[in-house]
Amino acid sequence: MHAITAALEENPIAMARYFSVHTIACLTRQQLNALIEELKRGDTVTSVRFIADTVEGKLLCEFEAPNRELVEAFLAVHNMHPHWIVQAEHDWRGSG
Repeated sequence: MHAITAALEENPIAMARYFSVHTIACLTRQQLNALIEELKRGDTVTSVRFIADTVEGKLLCEFEAPNRELVEAFLAVHNMHPHWIVQAEHDWRGSG
């Protein structure tokens, strides 16, 4: 078992939500699908959803993790270099 995963299981913490944006202009649809499937298998960060705009060449990722450092490390392991990462502290949703 991964050391980070073991530590999280011993000391469960509330998970914060993080968003990151990445350039995907050079990826084919098949490569993008493979990348998303690989990210979904992560064991230190929970992948919530991925939104892609292939015309603009951007990928928006939503993760749950105990801290930003784990998100940064997770993305680095997968050779993903975000333009930015932001923690969602507040969440307002539309009524319909």
